[in-house]
Amino acid sequence: MAAGCECSAGLSNTGKPGCVSIFSVTSSMIQVPLFGNDGIKNGINLNAALPVWDDLINEADPSKRWFPLPTFENVELPKADSQFEEANSGRMVFLRQGKRSFSGELWAEDSTTTFLGKLRNSRCVDFGIYIIDVNGNLIGSEVDGYLYPIPVDNPSWDPRFMFATDSTTQKIMLGFDFDRLFDESTMYQISPEEAGINFNSLKGLIDVNFLSLAGTVTGLSFSAKLSYGTALNKVIFGGALAADFAITNVTTGLPIAIDSLSEAPEGTYSIVYSSPDQPVISDVVKIEISKIGYDGEAELITA
Repeated sequence: MAAGCECSAGLSNTGKPGCVSIFSVTSSMIQVPLFGNDGIKNGINLNAALPVWDDLINEADPSKRWFPLPTFENVELPKADSQFEEANSGRMVFLRQGKRSFSGELWAEDSTTTFLGKLRNSRCVDFGIYIIDVNGNLIGSEVDGYLYPIPVDNPSWDPRFMFATDSTTQKIMLGFDFDRLFDESTMYQISPEEAGINFNSLKGLIDVNFLSLAGTVTGLSFSAKLSYGTALNKVIFGGALAADFAITNVTTGLPIAIDSLSEAPEGTYSIVYSSPDQPVISDVVKIEISKIGYDGEAELITA
């Protein structure tokens, strides 16, 4: 029996219906942790109603969240040759399949050094990817009624920054290998018609940083900026409403209602809260972004 074969396996039927779905050119990807912090494998239940896709991106638990990447240019997905042992007689025995690799480029505004740092962090998490093709299909691994992300070989994850030249734009070049044990015959897709969305339209969350955060038993003050911008002037998170923030007393586990919010100058906020929700001195208070499309949180001890 050859390596990788089941003892009861025979030849497979080779007929096919008149209309079958095939994958098109890879456009983008969605990163997903392989497992949530609860130990449950992340995937799409194909025997239940499909999820609200934006809810997966805005999932409060990062270990279950979807992280869409921008559109890639010059994508290649080469497959290395399978490995055989060859005897002096010329007889060959199959050892293992060759690895599948990915290479692609993020251009211009999608290639900032800030984004490079975010991509590098991925190497520290066991994750997989859903492939998105130019037709908006979502491609994953169908196993036991779920469409799972395709597992990535983490140590091979290699984003590299490339400076602009006289004839080329700034870019990030990304390369990685699929997990060497991944069975490519399990790959299936969900079409835009089935999903009700072109998966190329999904965008990842934007990080908001709380700066100069200070707090008392009656309120908080802080400035809010994104990670992007210049060294002197990061992009301001301005025009936010009270509903765009959520405050929790971590010490008691209770939410704190916002009585009022003011902004002056742009991106600098003052929040007022009062009894019965206000904390006491030395309580730990957490503020979070609750606005769709953004993510960020910070804690402090009230004075």
